[in-house]
Amino acid sequence: MKIWIHTGGVQNGPYSKEQIAAMHLPPATPVWYEGLPQWIPACQAPELADIFGAAEPGENPGETTTVRASEPAAAAVCGVETAEALPPRPSTFLAWSIILTLCCCTPFSLAAVVTGALTTQRYNRGDYEGAQRMSGITEWLVIISITLGIVGLPVSMIAMM
Repeated sequence: MKIWIHTGGVQNGPYSKEQIAAMHLPPATPVWYEGLPQWIPACQAPELADIFGAAEPGENPGETTTVRASEPAAAAVCGVETAEALPPRPSTFLAWSIILTLCCCTPFSLAAVVTGALTTQRYNRGDYEGAQRMSGITEWLVIISITLGIVGLPVSMIAMM
């Protein structure tokens, strides 16, 4: 199993389970591996329960709590206070992209849908810089699509006459 960790604001990995055990990481260290929908504290990861102790379920069985920047800076995770928080996900502009695709159907709006989805994918993998880059690209594609739609409307109206 390949495991990624998030320490000091940087994603590191992949590591094996044995390497993670040898690192003596704090239980609140954010981790991700194939099968997890998002980053979670290491002490709550089912596959790492033998290293960090039993995973503590939330109110619902199987529920986990992630540490996000929107939560207080020092959050209690697995009984340990932590100041490290994952940054918030950059905007995906997916709603704009989808609306523009339905209204204008330009190649730029279709590309915006793809890059918006890639923003979320990269964020979930811990690639925050990549997610920010994709968000910026998506924003520009949306702006270009809106501009082409505004310019194209009078041109198409003249062509109909």
